[in-house]
Amino acid sequence: MKLSYITIMVRDMEKSLQFYQEIVGLHIVRQIEPPMGRIVFLGNREGETLLELIDFAAAEKVSAKGLVMSYEAESELAALREKAIALGYEASEIMDCPPKPEHFTVTDPDGIIVEFS
Repeated sequence: MKLSYITIMVRDMEKSLQFYQEIVGLHIVRQIEPPMGRIVFLGNREGETLLELIDFAAAEKVSAKGLVMSYEAESELAALREKAIALGYEASEIMDCPPKPEHFTVTDPDGIIVEFS
């Protein structure tokens, strides 16, 4: 079985798009604008990662206690961490806790913890 995509009911589409494009490195694959709001699918270059962001005014927004999304960084961790900080996000220190790989975390605009290793 293959995971098709993860859906997040976002609070602010523009802030979420900025985060997932600038920090995570995803790009817009498809956009849909039904009468109730906006849907944007984001993916990586290989099409392996699909994230669906939905911004419908009347929809319940994501609540993310205990949820962590992990991404394998395509650049050096320290440089990516500094980029996140420069863009105004709070990034954890880089942690080295074997057997888990070196990683750091940033919280996205909706409170989801995003981990980079």
